[in-house]
Amino acid sequence: MLDLRLQAHGSTVGEALTALTRASHACHDAVPGLPVRTSGLGVHPRHEQGHQRGHTASQSLHVRTGDPASAGELVQRLVDAVGDALGVDGLRHEVADPSDLHRRAREQAFADAAVRAEQYAALAGRHLGAVRAITEPGAPGPSPLPAGAARTALAAGPVVEAEDLAVVAVVEVVWELRG
Repeated sequence: MLDLRLQAHGSTVGEALTALTRASHACHDAVPGLPVRTSGLGVHPRHEQGHQRGHTASQSLHVRTGDPASAGELVQRLVDAVGDALGVDGLRHEVADPSDLHRRAREQAFADAAVRAEQYAALAGRHLGAVRAITEPGAPGPSPLPAGAARTALAAGPVVEAEDLAVVAVVEVVWELRG
């Protein structure tokens, strides 16, 4: 997911908005078929050396790239279409459908909890009984791992480092102790 910012200047609010509208249309036209979502829109006075010198209109956008390897080429395409009105605020790596990853993480978390609980029960000279409660505190989404990035070479535009993502499940299980 690319986080973009469009900015346009004008001597009046209307001129700034008109310039932003042109940049916004050019941005959308440059990425046909990709979802583009607006997350912010604003107009404010522009100051230089303590004096108002017109207005700046801005729009924050998110573009879902689908393939991280295409991000550099996509940025170059946007630069060519939008020009100096374009700012790139970041690239976020996301999993399109993490449901299977979450399911597998929960299975592993439960298995890990069972192994630990069996060890604690054995240390106490007891055995595990029935499960009395299961809770899943928080539900974090996929997040970047700090290391392990794989370099992706692009035909055009900047090089983008594709990150590995971690899916974490935390489970609290309460067992009955027997014997």
